[in-house]
Amino acid sequence: MKVLDFTKKKSKLVDKLVKLGFHYLSTDKEPDSLRKTARLINTWANVMNGVTLQIIDTYDERRGANEELITTPRKYVRITDDCTNISVTMSVEEFMELERITNSNGSTFPRPETSFKRITNEN
Repeated sequence: MKVLDFTKKKSKLVDKLVKLGFHYLSTDKEPDSLRKTARLINTWANVMNGVTLQIIDTYDERRGANEELITTPRKYVRITDDCTNISVTMSVEEFMELERITNSNGSTFPRPETSFKRITNEN
């Protein structure tokens, strides 16, 4: 029997994106002809807060001592404020340390968790 279970964790990175309110938009591949190396770009957006996030998978190439081609995979995150089009690029590790993001309009997300205490009148 096959079961579809949305409660299963995907990855720490995807869980972090969902926690920050991002929704998956698309995956695009830039071919080698446009750049020195091919890139795979996964785009996520937080529409309510006007921020786009891209996870970029690429690799560095270099030649070894015997002229063999050595490729090193790299993954980084680019966050863009949709109003100002200003972007910040950081490593996945740096992104995982973020707790909140504030856009150019001053909106911070996710909102800090608040606790509600019920006050009752016992008179």
